[in-house]
Amino acid sequence: MEKIGGFPRNSNFGEDTMVAALLLKSGWRVAYVADAMAYHSHAYSYQEEFGRYYKIGQLHGSEPWLLHDFGKASGEGRRFAVSEIRYLLKHAPWLIPDAIFRTGLKYLAYRWGRYDS
Repeated sequence: MEKIGGFPRNSNFGEDTMVAALLLKSGWRVAYVADAMAYHSHAYSYQEEFGRYYKIGQLHGSEPWLLHDFGKASGEGRRFAVSEIRYLLKHAPWLIPDAIFRTGLKYLAYRWGRYDS
């Protein structure tokens, strides 16, 4: 990390993304480790969800090389939203309106963050 300058000092979000991208551009590799285990969970309110995706949009807007060099996230987001609705149809259909609302909220926050960066 010292060779790439460490964590960015002027960022308030996405430092891990920036470091990973800079390491990849410097010839390092990222590996998928199937037996690695981590518990990662959030129970965001609508306001917190909006803030998170707004910051992601700001990061992508202020660091356009991330999307240029590593691709856009929109296709993956679309695939996740479709898989979430399919899952909820089978297991918890009453949660579908909330999932649709949250997906729209994320999209709007992301786009606004990109515009506002």
